[in-house]
Amino acid sequence: MSSAATARRTLAFGRDPEVSATLPGNYYFDSGIYEREKEAIWSKSWLFVGYARDVERQGSYITATLFDQPVVAVRGKDGVLRSFYNVCMHRGHTLLEGKGQRAIITCPFHAWSYDLEGSLKAAGNAENVAGFEHRDFSLTPIKVDTFLHMVFVNFDPAARSIADTYAGFTADVRRTIPGFDRLKLASSDPLPGKYNWKFFPDMNECYHCPVLHTIMGEQQGAYLQNSWVSEEHGRWAKHIILGKSDLGPDERPYSFGTEAIQDVNIWYMWPNLIFIAHQGSPNFKIQATWPTGPETTHQVLDVWCLNDPPDEADLGHIRNYRDRIMPEDITAMEKQQLGVHCRGYKQGRLMVDVARSWRSEHGTHHFQRMVWEALNGVNY
Repeated sequence: MSSAATARRTLAFGRDPEVSATLPGNYYFDSGIYEREKEAIWSKSWLFVGYARDVERQGSYITATLFDQPVVAVRGKDGVLRSFYNVCMHRGHTLLEGKGQRAIITCPFHAWSYDLEGSLKAAGNAENVAGFEHRDFSLTPIKVDTFLHMVFVNFDPAARSIADTYAGFTADVRRTIPGFDRLKLASSDPLPGKYNWKFFPDMNECYHCPVLHTIMGEQQGAYLQNSWVSEEHGRWAKHIILGKSDLGPDERPYSFGTEAIQDVNIWYMWPNLIFIAHQGSPNFKIQATWPTGPETTHQVLDVWCLNDPPDEADLGHIRNYRDRIMPEDITAMEKQQLGVHCRGYKQGRLMVDVARSWRSEHGTHHFQRMVWEALNGVNY
């Protein structure tokens, strides 16, 4: 080993972002870490399952599979939204698929039937089975709540409410996006990738922006300032990249439409959601990043706009992000995934400066700290 290598300082992840290393490289591929994350992160966090518009009416429901756990959220006759494990209490058959509307939930295997509040109402031949009590076989409930126009569940019965967990988030979104509650789903696109899910929230920095995307600075085609206005709020964060106010129409990457939004606004919501409002007419992008293994990810990009169908200005910011920015990000993350396996790499250094400038990686530290503490505790 060279003298330069032996002289390297020992790196460690730390509470202080200004002197902290990155997460260790094996956190991005180790199967043991991945299994620990399932329990320490995913089973204790609010997880996005769908949209409130699909469960507004009595009996309407949406389903999702979160890792290996099937769930259903359903609107009861009393108007209350409830969530259950989507499994029959007889022999474990899945009850519902997709989304729709039912007056009663009937298992397609043996026709056990449940009301919308989860109580077992009918089980064939039950009257001839010794000691059978319908009340013993109600569906198992899960914590559920709505947040903005989304539906979330939490497998932890002791979890804080979603409003408390992300206090201030909804007000900030509505303050930033005019007419937020009138937005309509314009597009939904899968973005799978061969990278660990944490690499995407790691991009809560703009150190990479002018290098990877050429969207910032003074180079030709740049339409954003060298900026990264950052706020960390416990389980969520907001970042703003300021737009250039002196651009002519021909210098813009797409039509800015009504120009209701002047800057790029990025919100991060623990553990796996990124929201973005790009320059132009009111818009809201939702990116849910789901791990499908230690080194693979399935991401879905949903875009909400005021216009239905989206007009040319809406399509401009959708295409610019989906077809230009995201492929560049995905390529970089997949190359990182290869690199962390290298014997010459164990752990890097977060570049965090005192001024929290646009080149500072304090946003990355904010996310990585939550990962570290979920897996290792707060005493470090």
